[in-house]
Amino acid sequence: MTLGTSHDTSEFACDSLSQWWINEGIIHYPKAKSLLILCDGGGSNSSRHYIFKEDLQKTANALGVEIRIVHYPPSEHLTSTFT
Repeated sequence: MTLGTSHDTSEFACDSLSQWWINEGIIHYPKAKSLLILCDGGGSNSSRHYIFKEDLQKTANALGVEIRIVHYPPSEHLTSTFT
């Protein structure tokens, strides 16, 4: 579990990723050169928001690993429920 004080999803996600990499990832995967992250497509971490992309690039630079993001497609059920 990760606890944070940020109200911004992008900042929280990048902080969580950094903490995981520093405390767990680099220990268990010392030869890893890239990370593959699966994300939902909503909110601040949407594939269309440049802030998330900028935050991820800063995180990748700080950690020294390539970060690849795959966004799940929006759910047809959820989008049709709220329209």
